[in-house]
Amino acid sequence: MSEAADGIADEPAFETQARLALQALAELDGGKGVSLPRLAKRTGLRVSVLLRLFTLLSDARVGDTAGPGWVRLVLEEDGRWMASMTAAGRGDPEQWDHSAP
Repeated sequence: MSEAADGIADEPAFETQARLALQALAELDGGKGVSLPRLAKRTGLRVSVLLRLFTLLSDARVGDTAGPGWVRLVLEEDGRWMASMTAAGRGDPEQWDHSAP
């Protein structure tokens, strides 16, 4: 599938990659999380790219700014990174942070 066919040819690389990664995570996450290698295979993105993207899309703080909290990253005991979609990432309005202006 080409970027032009998706209507995202003019989108910045970060946004294109984030959209692809979030769509794959939403499709594969059955509540138990998805390993980053599996997502990498599905999306064609490297695990290191997914780790950076999902860190920015989690609730991690970069400087003084916290991310949106759409993704949760966990390092399993066996060394595998797992990603899961949070309620906020699924669009559950009950889980949104209402304290922000």
